Amino acid sequence: MIIPINFPLPSYSSAGKLPPSLAKISHDELVLIELQGALEVECTSDGARDGRLVGRLYIDDAGKKPTLTIGHHLLEGKVAVLPKPLAVLRRVSTADPDAMECDVLDDSQAGEAPAVAWDAIALVKRKIVFSKRPMPIVGRVL
Repeated sequence: MIIPINFPLPSYSSAGKLPPSLAKISHDELVLIELQGALEVECTSDGARDGRLVGRLYIDDAGKKPTLTIGHHLLEGKVAVLPKPLAVLRRVSTADPDAMECDVLDDSQAGEAPAVAWDAIALVKRKIVFSKRPMPIVGRVL
């Protein structure tokens, strides 16, 4: 089975710009954030998490020392280059939306391409690793 993966042309109008602090690490590419343990966000349903603020990411002027504040906890991390870049894929349906689905395929349709393709929308080359245990912040929340 051959699964088509496309690299579409970059559309600069639809690409969101990174905040200035993240642009110090990686100009227009995605950055992976690696945490140790579990990140628990209180919510009543799965959709209630969408768009909620989890924490604040700060990066020093040199772009070498990121810190993440989640509630009353402070995590210190480091920027690392991935040994092999990762691709972020988006599933794209290539089937005709007006066509009806059939449960039975005849022999002429057996060799056709699958109705699903993938677009590589980004390459991840760097990650921010928070490998140490969080330090409690006493007093105020940043």
